[in-house]
Amino acid sequence: MTTAQATTDGRRRKGEERRQVIVDAVIDCIATRGLSNTTVDSVAERAKVSRTLVLFHFKSKSRMYVDVLNFLGERYSHGYHTVRADDSGSPSNRLFRTLEYIVRFGRDFPQYLAVWHAFWGEAVGSTLYREISLPRDQQYFVDQRELIQDLVDEGGYHAIDVAAVNKGLRAMLFGLWWDAHLNPGPTQYRDAMRALENYLNAQFPNHFYAA
Repeated sequence: MTTAQATTDGRRRKGEERRQVIVDAVIDCIATRGLSNTTVDSVAERAKVSRTLVLFHFKSKSRMYVDVLNFLGERYSHGYHTVRADDSGSPSNRLFRTLEYIVRFGRDFPQYLAVWHAFWGEAVGSTLYREISLPRDQQYFVDQRELIQDLVDEGGYHAIDVAAVNKGLRAMLFGLWWDAHLNPGPTQYRDAMRALENYLNAQFPNHFYAA
């Protein structure tokens, strides 16, 4: 590697590090101040950088929001696809591992939940969320339905309405994230998993047991 290449790589790394500091500051601002009270100036102050540097990386407040949604989506997606890539075990094991990941993500990243709730709760934010993040969410919904269908086929649960069970699980998971956001506590994860186990037992009594 030449001296010029090393210098270029060093500048690129430094630029990426500064950009991540700003992304983290945006997340912190939205989580604590909401969307409407998050400004380029407040982000610059939180990141301890200049307003000019924030705009250099993100061009506009709207672009800043888009990039944050993409960052959060990628963080979630990486762990989700790692769990889904493990095809060992029965359909019930694979479904439960996937659901457990979703609940655990909410426990481990409360700031991310706060940011998503901020987007869902404001008109501008919900519009952006539908454009940027909803396609990913819909694919997760499709994946979850496939897992449920595999379980139905294996267990012979012919009377099960797969679409209805899938929608019920989706609503429950969002509700558990809402509860984790509004009512965090030391037993929140355990209580959430117990609620899921009871729901799954009602649908698939031969594969899950009530907690």
